[in-house]
Amino acid sequence: MKRFLCPLAAAALTCQGLRAQATSSTVLDEAGSVVETISVFSLIPPSGFAPVNVRVTNHAAAEKSVTLTATSTAGAQQLESRFSLAAPAGKTTERLFMIPVCAGITMTSRGGEASLTVRVQPAGGPGEHSFATGASATRPFTAFSRALAAKSISDLNNSAAAAEPSTAGTAPRYGGTSTPFAALYDAAMLPADWRGFSGLDVLALTADEWAALEPGVRTAVLQWVKLGGVLDLYGKQGSAGPGTAPGTGRGRVHEVAWNGRELEAPEAQRYDRTFAGNRRHELENSLRLPEDGAGGPGNETPLLRALGKKEFAAWQVGIILLLFGILVGPVNLFYFAKAGQRYRLFYTTPVISLAASAMLLAVIFYHDGTGGKGHRAAVVYLEAAEHAAYVHQVQVSRTGVLFGGSFTMEEPAVVSMALLPDSRWTRLKPVTSSTGYRGGFHAQPQRYQAADHSLAGDWFQSRSEQAHIIDTIQSTRGRIELQPGASPVITSTFAAPLGRVFYLDHDGKYWSSPGLVPPGTVVTLTEISAGEFGAWQAGALAVLPESLRAEFPGEGRRGFFYASSTDPRAGIVETLTSIDWESSHVFLHGPLRTP
Repeated sequence: MKRFLCPLAAAALTCQGLRAQATSSTVLDEAGSVVETISVFSLIPPSGFAPVNVRVTNHAAAEKSVTLTATSTAGAQQLESRFSLAAPAGKTTERLFMIPVCAGITMTSRGGEASLTVRVQPAGGPGEHSFATGASATRPFTAFSRALAAKSISDLNNSAAAAEPSTAGTAPRYGGTSTPFAALYDAAMLPADWRGFSGLDVLALTADEWAALEPGVRTAVLQWVKLGGVLDLYGKQGSAGPGTAPGTGRGRVHEVAWNGRELEAPEAQRYDRTFAGNRRHELENSLRLPEDGAGGPGNETPLLRALGKKEFAAWQVGIILLLFGILVGPVNLFYFAKAGQRYRLFYTTPVISLAASAMLLAVIFYHDGTGGKGHRAAVVYLEAAEHAAYVHQVQVSRTGVLFGGSFTMEEPAVVSMALLPDSRWTRLKPVTSSTGYRGGFHAQPQRYQAADHSLAGDWFQSRSEQAHIIDTIQSTRGRIELQPGASPVITSTFAAPLGRVFYLDHDGKYWSSPGLVPPGTVVTLTEISAGEFGAWQAGALAVLPESLRAEFPGEGRRGFFYASSTDPRAGIVETLTSIDWESSHVFLHGPLRTP
């Protein structure tokens, strides 16, 4: 019996004490081979990917192939993924998997609907591992290292929960005081893959832990920061920080003074709703109208305004159904299959039904067509020294009849569904009541295939409106090369033409190209005023959601260039090819260096 281990359920964070990981195990065979699944973070993040370490100890005489099927649910959404691991005989094999997580944006006010379950096959006993999930509705999801908060995590969570805003007489959303806002982790287990941090809003660790991280892990953390994450380094003044990284993209790095002891409970108050960007908050609110609807059409987000509204042709369907009822009823009984000829009902009724169905299909194809149309916008942070483009993309689309909804990402990416205003066409939408959000009907769950980064299922549905927010890092040779001088000269190596290119030099002077910057063309910049740059930037950012526009103040950053393009080749991430993307807006920025 000792060889058969019962699965260890992941305990709630407030009950874990010093444990920084959630661990479960399953026995595979009579030889006592065991599969252990170890979550890097004690709570599964509420979006992005969850890094889960899988350890297989194979005591059998033959190699084993272990399959893991992960199911993440959040409200009406369900996301499935599948992974496999070969375990040689007589050895222990470990591998870190990035498991996609449904963004927790469709949970009710009382929470409890988000979960992550990993099933192990084949298994000699119960092979289902469940992990704890959850996060505050209003605060950023924070992960503290064990060295920072192992002994005080309960006090930190309680302090944060006590400060949660709630409506009198209504339970706080996402579980309120029962839902922790932070997770624990062991710094030695952090992944060397930026997607492993994509579900976090804030990563907090000590400066000593940062210095001890493997170079690949530090690179992954900084990549995540450039995509919008916040890194908090606790230490004394002058402690080892993130080095000489030329920029942090959309994210931030904070060096926090620390006395080297356990964090005090009031420290949790730093992480309030204004501290950092909250990805779940962006998924909920960046593409929706204000709750009160005040202000009329002008309050529509730019991408929704570009998509426009589509009316539901209910009257045409009603006429077809009325004609069908008349034909299949009285006309059929008293004319096609009148008394003495009732046997004709066996073929007149199917013919009438097929004709009505054909008319309905004809109306649908005429009004909705196939494929669909959409609009998309992206903020691209270009790190030329790394040959990398950090892309944060927002897109909305309306589909007609789809004959396939699967697509493949060229690079590893985080793809999340975002909420849209309630209409006949949206399948994932808010409910304007205290019960939270509801999701629409899903014919099949969303699926993710790790081998080729392909997605299938209900990411796109026929005759629907959907929105996605995408984060990815693209390999690129595109850059803007600078030749400094009395009048700086630039050359673009992008495949796409850029609009006006702006540059803020290290002396605080603004420069601009006179107009379009084609690929490979040498362009001399002319000095302009800060006001001219601010006006241009406001226009270039106008199509983006307000949450993204707020990340760019009127002034630029010294040593950085700024540009825009309507050519998808400037940095747009491709998804479903059958969608006619009617507009693509790219806002590029990043440090300029001399060649």
